[in-house]
Amino acid sequence: MADKIIAPQPSKPQLEASVSVPAESQFEARKVTAVIYLASNRPLRVLDFLTEFHRNWPSQTLEKTGKEPHRALFRSSRSDFALELHHSPVPQAITEPVANSTLHWPTAGAELARNVAYLELSAATANQTVLTLSCDLTRAIASLLPVTDSLAVCWLNGPALNPSKTFIANAREMFSTGLVPLTLWTAVRWEPKTRSLVTHGMSQFDAPELVLSRQPDAAPLMVDYLFQLALSLVNSRHPVSQEETVESPHGRLKVKPGRSAQTGKAVLILEPY
Repeated sequence: MADKIIAPQPSKPQLEASVSVPAESQFEARKVTAVIYLASNRPLRVLDFLTEFHRNWPSQTLEKTGKEPHRALFRSSRSDFALELHHSPVPQAITEPVANSTLHWPTAGAELARNVAYLELSAATANQTVLTLSCDLTRAIASLLPVTDSLAVCWLNGPALNPSKTFIANAREMFSTGLVPLTLWTAVRWEPKTRSLVTHGMSQFDAPELVLSRQPDAAPLMVDYLFQLALSLVNSRHPVSQEETVESPHGRLKVKPGRSAQTGKAVLILEPY
């Protein structure tokens, strides 16, 4: 790998779909990974990436720390990044399920059909929270998107999928207001069989998923409400108590503990009275 260019590597194995499963151990929980869908195979100039980062986040640090046969290594604050360019589309095992379930982007599958290559960017740390790590990685991604032929970002720890323009706009807006861009890291899915809106990705922050049950449809107003509640949960760790009553745009909701039938993990179920 050249110092200034990350070249495509045809012989590099594709990203395994298994990386989209949220990690369980304390060590793994402090690693976050995203993939950037690309519309071309043109090489990435590392200097362009560094320049864009410092232009957007002048108070943050980012430096190149090394190179390996297939990766460029960076450090921002206390987070270590590894960046790879894959000369192949993102595996369908990752793209298809998240594209088909992304409420805010119903045409994602068709638009991502132009994907011919992807960047994989991982961040790890041993001495800070996964929330801080996610913020560091998000700033790096938002700096990569404008200097590449990017289409979208899939945050694998969610998984959560967003178009490039949405990712950049949300990251800049939320960080400028002192909030974290949770919608870039988690998702809300509609489960028609149970008529529920369910968050996906809260476990990466050691928080329970939220299940908004007995809903007539996937109303955008209630999706936004669930994101707001999830943000409060991540920020304060325990904003909602079990057996509590909370107000929503559609009336009062009763909160009760539960378990996910699929993963067995703890969830908070919100039910209309």
